[in-house]
Amino acid sequence: MNNFPAALPQSPHVPVTTVDLPAFKKAGVHLDLLRLDLVHPLISGNKWFKLKYALEAVRASDCHRVLSFGGAWSNHIHALSNAGYEQGLETIGVIRGERPAQLSQTLVDAAGWGMALEFVSRAQYRNKSDQQFIARLHDKYGDFHCLPEGGSGEWVVAGCREILSLFNAADYQLICCACGTGGTLAGLIADKPEGVDLLGVPVLKGGEFLYQDIRRLLAQAGVNDPGGWMLELDSHEGGYARVSVELALAMKCFTEYSGIGLEPVYSGKAFLALQRKLLRGELRPGSRVMLIHTGGMQGLRGMEDILSKKLP
Repeated sequence: MNNFPAALPQSPHVPVTTVDLPAFKKAGVHLDLLRLDLVHPLISGNKWFKLKYALEAVRASDCHRVLSFGGAWSNHIHALSNAGYEQGLETIGVIRGERPAQLSQTLVDAAGWGMALEFVSRAQYRNKSDQQFIARLHDKYGDFHCLPEGGSGEWVVAGCREILSLFNAADYQLICCACGTGGTLAGLIADKPEGVDLLGVPVLKGGEFLYQDIRRLLAQAGVNDPGGWMLELDSHEGGYARVSVELALAMKCFTEYSGIGLEPVYSGKAFLALQRKLLRGELRPGSRVMLIHTGGMQGLRGMEDILSKKLP
């Protein structure tokens, strides 16, 4: 059985790629991409950093069983199940929605790596933090460590703050990433160099709640909020996993010029937010911008038909 890597991958495995898009070049804005999608072939992108210290703590404890939550195409469930398999940990995935006649490929992978799948109704899933709900899961599965949805638990800031060590963050005026639960952005804020701004792009409609959640994660980690960060609330394109024509076209253009794929749930929306800021004249000529590719390309398998229908 392989062990989960004890240290972060070295910089050659997490390259920074310059993306020469005509609109950015014309505006005099330098755009780079941090390829977290290449951190690990299966424990993808920011999930590697979110899980790193949480699973170290599980391995060091007397209980080697982990339970967490997600949907049918969840990057977190996919990454957790593979990491658990590689480390000899038992994993349980509480999956949103009734069990379908045919599992998504994400869940096929997870089950193949030994994850027990517990399907619950969407109404039950909304109460996943309720103590009675958790108690019933303990009755069925015994003792386990519970990781929040998306992996944004107590260890998330410790892991995600290390992302900024992969490149010289002080060289950039703006660093941008997508936000689901806010854990990745909280980690970036914790080690943000002075004078560098951070932009988080919530992928959920009504993402204002992330301001409070991110500040809570920072406080739990003992980090004073340094400021210099904000959320772009209008690039969710209708909600989680929703795709607009503008998003599909932006992703197509990005890939045509860079040769690098994005996915529409997270990284695609982060790029769209930057493109819109550029068109509004909010990115200064001569500025350097870093877009963080947060991985999750496995989820593209569930979005290809939707994307194709949005393109002319």
